[in-house]
Amino acid sequence: MSKCLDVEIFADIICPWCYIGKKRLEAAFIERPQITPRYIWRCFLLNPSMPEDGMSRQAYLLGKFGNAASAVYSRIATAGRESGIDFNFDQIKRTPDSRKTHRYLLAAAAMGSDLSDAFFRAYFIDGRDLGDEMELNEIAREQGVNIPPENLVDPALSRQISNDIEMSRQLRFDGVPYMVFAGQYAIAGAHMPEHIIPVIDGSISKPTNSAP
Repeated sequence: MSKCLDVEIFADIICPWCYIGKKRLEAAFIERPQITPRYIWRCFLLNPSMPEDGMSRQAYLLGKFGNAASAVYSRIATAGRESGIDFNFDQIKRTPDSRKTHRYLLAAAAMGSDLSDAFFRAYFIDGRDLGDEMELNEIAREQGVNIPPENLVDPALSRQISNDIEMSRQLRFDGVPYMVFAGQYAIAGAHMPEHIIPVIDGSISKPTNSAP
């Protein structure tokens, strides 16, 4: 009999390790076909002070990594290929404020996980501007996710984003993605599938706490 397991994922679409971590998480669940994950998106801001209109990619990389950016992203690209991701960092022209993407992912509810995959691909492989509202809407529609405009301005989304960010501060993450299994077990970072499987097994042996 198939069992369902809630997995809360604190992540940011513009974080390449979050993309890798999600791929590895999905690979771990492939090894446990009798367990169906229910992914629940939680907001994390890699760059909480990012201007609302974002900034040029080159300025962002220079400010954050200096001359080490090329070496940093070379290691990320290698890790990505091992997980089936062909990062195309040169296509990225702007680093956006990711609050807009979080609003779409929360508003998408049950389809948030699929939409997160589409946003990851759009940003890291196709170089699409996730700071552009029209682009976000188009990506969502391509994924078959139609979100009424009034839903995106729902004050409840702002409260959820604020609550998630505050929770991430309280938990003092030492790596993202930060994944919480069944409301009880947590792992931080983009762990390999073989390291995630024991957490899945341990979580499913306990009653699942439903996330809000």
